[in-house]
Amino acid sequence: MTMNTNKNALLALLGAVAATLSTTQAELFTYTDGNLILGFQATAGTGSTKNVFFNLGPATGFRDNGNQPNLGNIGVTLASVYGNNWYAREDLYFGVIANLNQQPAPGQASFGTRTPVNGDPSRTLYLSSAAASPGAGALFPANSYAPASLGAGGTTLTGLEKVLTPSTDGTGWISGSPDPLAQGLQKELDGAGVLNETLAQHAVAWNNSWTKWNPTPGAAFEAFTGGIQQNFGKGGSATYVDVQRVLSTNTGAVPTGVVGGGTYETTISISSSGAIAALTAAPASPYDTWINSYPSLVLAADKLPTADPDGDGFNNLEEFAFGGTPNVLADKGTYLPQTVDANADSMPDLSLTIEARTGATFAASGNKLTATVDGITYRIEGSTDLIDWNSPVSEVTQLGAGTPSAGYGFKSFRLNAASGLTDKGFLRAVLVK
Repeated sequence: MTMNTNKNALLALLGAVAATLSTTQAELFTYTDGNLILGFQATAGTGSTKNVFFNLGPATGFRDNGNQPNLGNIGVTLASVYGNNWYAREDLYFGVIANLNQQPAPGQASFGTRTPVNGDPSRTLYLSSAAASPGAGALFPANSYAPASLGAGGTTLTGLEKVLTPSTDGTGWISGSPDPLAQGLQKELDGAGVLNETLAQHAVAWNNSWTKWNPTPGAAFEAFTGGIQQNFGKGGSATYVDVQRVLSTNTGAVPTGVVGGGTYETTISISSSGAIAALTAAPASPYDTWINSYPSLVLAADKLPTADPDGDGFNNLEEFAFGGTPNVLADKGTYLPQTVDANADSMPDLSLTIEARTGATFAASGNKLTATVDGITYRIEGSTDLIDWNSPVSEVTQLGAGTPSAGYGFKSFRLNAASGLTDKGFLRAVLVK
C-alpha cells in the first residue's frame, strides 16, 4: 500500500456545534486494517471535544524502514481545531497505535491458528511512548502483558478502527451496515480537512474515540499503564514519540503467560509547523542503556554523566564504570584497596580491586595499565609519593570474593614497588576523560 501523505489522511471528530458538510474538495478518509493511526486530543480548552487523526500507513512499513522524512503536514488542521497556539499547549496530546489482528496466536492450546501478517504474529501491537529525543522513550517491559491482555487491547482498538472505516457509497455512511458504530460518523472531509459532524448525534462512536481509550492519566487501550501519548508545550523545533512493537511471541510459539516486551522501531516527529516525519535514533550507547534502566531517574538532568542524583560523591559515569547504582546512596560499586599477597611470593602487596565493565582488557601503557570498553577508558596508576603517578603496576588474579553486577567483572592490580610493603605506596583507578 502507498503511504497516505495528503490531506485525505486527516480526520477530526467534532463534538461541538453542528455544521453543514462542505461538498467542495470533499475526500474520503481512507483507513486499512494494520495502518498506524496518529491521534490527537486536548484534555481541556479549545478542541477538548474533538479528536484529529492522521493515517501514517502500514505499521510494518515503519518496522522495515524507520526513516521516512516526509509523511505530510497537519499544522493547518491542528490550528483550526486546537487554535493557532497548538504547539505551545501542554494539554494537547498525541500518540500512535496499530494492530493487524487481535485474534489468538497459534502455538498454545485454544489459541487458534492465525498465521503471521507480514511477519508479525497475531496480537502484535505498534504503540508509542513519550520521548525527549529520538530513541529515548521507555520501552514497554517484557513479560508484563499476558497474550489475553494484548488481545483485549487489540479488540478495543477495533472499536476505534470502525469509527475510521471509510464510507463505501460516497454519502459518508457505511453502506448497508446495521452496525450503529460503523454508521456513527460520516467520513467526508471539508476543504480544511476537518470532519464537520457533531458527535452529540453519535454517542456510540464517541465512546470509541481516541479520548475514550487514551485517558490522561490512565491505561491506554485498557492494557498499557502510563499511556502511549506525548504532550506538546515543551519548546524546541519538534516533539517526539517513539514507536515500538509489542509482540505476543518472539519465537513463534507462545509460552503460557509470557509475551515479548517492546522493541524500538522508529520515532514519529511533529515539528512546530506541523510537519510529520519518521526517523530512527542512533543506537543507544551502553551508558544510555544503563542509565535508562533506572526509571526513578525521570529528570534529564539526573541522567547526565556528570550528575550525582543519589548524592554519594560519585557521579553517574563513575557509578557506571565501577558497577554502582546511580539512585542508591550506599552503592558506589567496587573500589577495594587491600594489603594481601597478590603475586604468591609470600609477601604482602598493596592491591586494588575494581568492578569494571565486561570486556575490559588491560594492557601496558608505559608504567600504567589502560583498558577501553563501552565508551569509557580506565587507567590504573601507581605512586610512592602521591606526586609522581608513574610507578609500575601489574594486573593480578582476582582478589577477594563476591559476585559482580550483571555486565561487570572484577579486576585486581598490584603496585610493583610495594612488594613486602617496605615503603609507602598508592594505587588508583582513573577514568580518562
